[in-house]
Amino acid sequence: MNIKILLAFHLLGVVLWMGGLLTLTRVLGYHARELPSVRPRLSWIEGRLDTLVAMPGALIVAGTGLAQLILEGRAYWSAALWLHWKLGLVGVVAVLHFVTSRRRRALAQGPATGKVPRALFAAVHGTIGLLLIAILVLAMVKRPMAQ
Repeated sequence: MNIKILLAFHLLGVVLWMGGLLTLTRVLGYHARELPSVRPRLSWIEGRLDTLVAMPGALIVAGTGLAQLILEGRAYWSAALWLHWKLGLVGVVAVLHFVTSRRRRALAQGPATGKVPRALFAAVHGTIGLLLIAILVLAMVKRPMAQ
C-alpha cells in the first residue's frame, strides 16, 4: 500500500479521535452540572461520541500508524527519536481516553455512582488539546532531538 494513502487515513483517524475526545470532554463537563431531566439525553450523546467517533478514530490511528512503522522499517524506527516522543504522548492520550470513557459510563449510571467534578473534565479537555499540539509539532518538524 502507498505510504501517502496510509498517512491520509492516519490523519483522518486523528481528526476523528481528537475531535471526538475534545467534544466528549466538553459535553461531559456540561453533564456534570446539568439538571437530572437532561442527563439521560446527554449520556446518549456522550456514548455516541465515544463509540462512534472517538473509538473508531483511535483504532484507525493505531492501525495506520502500525502499518506505516512496518513499511518504514526498523532503521527508521531506531533513528527517529521524535517518533518515540510522539508515541509516548499518544500513549498518554490513549490513557486519558480510557479514563474519560470509564468516567462517562459512571456518570451515565446516575448521580450516586457518577459524581465527578466539572473541573476534572475541563482539565482533561485542556490536557488533550495541549498533547495534540505537541504531537502535531513533533510529527511536522521530525528533526532529531538531542539525547
